Amino acid sequence: MKKTTKLLALVMAMMMVFALGLSACGSKTDETADADEGQNPVMNYVGNYVCGRACITIGATDESNGADAIVTWSSSAAENSTWVMSGTFDPETLQFEYHDCVKTDYVYKEDGEVESQEEVFTGGHGFMTFTDGDPITLTWQEDQEHAADDMVFEYAGEVPVDCDDNCEVGIANPWSDVNTLEEAAEGAGIDGFSIPEGAEISLGEVKLSQARCMEGLAEANIDFPAVEMTIRKGNASIAQDGDLSGDYNSYENTWTQNIKGLEVTCFGNRKGDATKTIWQVDDTCYSITAFGLGGDTDYGLSADDLNSLINGIQ
Repeated sequence: MKKTTKLLALVMAMMMVFALGLSACGSKTDETADADEGQNPVMNYVGNYVCGRACITIGATDESNGADAIVTWSSSAAENSTWVMSGTFDPETLQFEYHDCVKTDYVYKEDGEVESQEEVFTGGHGFMTFTDGDPITLTWQEDQEHAADDMVFEYAGEVPVDCDDNCEVGIANPWSDVNTLEEAAEGAGIDGFSIPEGAEISLGEVKLSQARCMEGLAEANIDFPAVEMTIRKGNASIAQDGDLSGDYNSYENTWTQNIKGLEVTCFGNRKGDATKTIWQVDDTCYSITAFGLGGDTDYGLSADDLNSLINGIQ
């Protein structure tokens, strides 16, 4: 399912949240912003942070310490949720605290138009805590549903800023939705991409739900009733230590398996159940992630499932 209309709706929502009339616009520099110098210190952390299929975009709302955020999280090809919040940033603790979060769930039609939306709660409270490093990361303490417990979001780029008489903030999206994996490979500039469509694993039949690409990376999404699976193929130059999964969670267990003559590295909270699997062939990296829906953080693919999948990925 193509998500062009859905993405546009989210971009417009983000622009409404973040285009709040900053009197001074800027971007990250090696210098630390200081509120005493007339710049909001949260400007050091403005931008997009990602973990799996969730994205957090941080913005500044004034020249002191006002901050806001929007979280977008796809639970399937036809559903996603947004959390919108504003509050204050403490430069001493590197925490952004909010008390006004509004969560909304969306369901989309086949053509990408909104079929329904439901306001889940208002007045939500929580914290986002930043950790300096290369890259910068943040963790999200969401007190209503604990949606992001144990997740680590990694900085993925600044929010583009255009400054003229008014300050407007837009969201850059590096991904392009395409109809086929062949188009995904072409758009990514890689040598082909295929998955074992039609294969039967323990979750059911493997069917492509969405294909998309960005420079150097192609992605296939497969939705099962209780699990969302993502398969990626891309250039090793864009991977971090051979990992291009986009999943930066910590797992209790790490182990290796030999499949199709390849040594693959698996990660999961239960050994033998791989939530994330990565491997590399020459200058090309691959990954499979399988996240349980409904809060199942321990779900993972069995060795047999991985064997069926990897034997059909090219």
